[in-house]
Amino acid sequence: MEKVIESNILIDKMLSTLGELPSSPKIISAVMRLTSDPETDISQIEKLLSADQSLAAKLLKLSNSSFYGQRKSVATLRQAILIIGFYTLRSLVVATSIHSLYSNKNANSNESKLWEHSLATAIACRILAKKLGHFHIEEIFMAGLLHDIGKLVMTQKMGENYEKVCKKVENERLKFHEVEESELGFTHCDVGMMLLNKWNLPQELSNAVYMHHQPKFEGEGSLSDLEPSKIPIEFVLQLANHLAKHTGHGFNDYLVEDLNDLKLVKALNFDKDELEKIVEEVDTEFASELALFEG
Repeated sequence: MEKVIESNILIDKMLSTLGELPSSPKIISAVMRLTSDPETDISQIEKLLSADQSLAAKLLKLSNSSFYGQRKSVATLRQAILIIGFYTLRSLVVATSIHSLYSNKNANSNESKLWEHSLATAIACRILAKKLGHFHIEEIFMAGLLHDIGKLVMTQKMGENYEKVCKKVENERLKFHEVEESELGFTHCDVGMMLLNKWNLPQELSNAVYMHHQPKFEGEGSLSDLEPSKIPIEFVLQLANHLAKHTGHGFNDYLVEDLNDLKLVKALNFDKDELEKIVEEVDTEFASELALFEG
């Protein structure tokens, strides 16, 4: 009962500070619903996406990106859906729609830093997930895109008050969630989880966003006992988040110097040279993917 009361007090405090949380871009919920059913007629999805010409054009551009592993040119939405499949389509729509929420992407703005870090983290998520042979590559990619969505809401809703938090974090190289908790009484992880729950996105996504700074393993045995393909999303996200930080994209906040301190690295005995190669790969992919979204 005590935890429920504390949770309700936290929610009341957040909503009184932030006001109504933003609604999900309509396209996300529609695409999630349609692609959840493998029997959905492709023409239904094609019709939905065609209604937004800007989105359709960007989806085609992204579908032809090496980032999504395409070896032949995709010329129509129908081809894109057939070739990349429902699950990759979901992550592309989420990526494109979330990008549109970052209204102020001027160089060195907080929103620009947030978008660049989120994209770099998503790229790191996909690279790690493929390396692990994970069963949920697209969900992990989406988790990377969405892990700091709470910071975006706080940036847009709190103005100068959150700007002060950002400056303190960068000036003193502190952890965002610790400064937020101290200054505001809640964190971007709390806001992100509430937002994704409001948007009716899969529970594993909101859980991963909520726990990405302090993931906990609650199964039998230990994390190292699991097959790499079944590692909980939040552990992959935590490592991806720090790999993205090592590329230098985003805020100049707290940095884990030794990635071997992270739980997933310890559990799977990642080689230091291998981690450095992933950082380089993320940095290389980031440049081309950023151009695709911004172009």
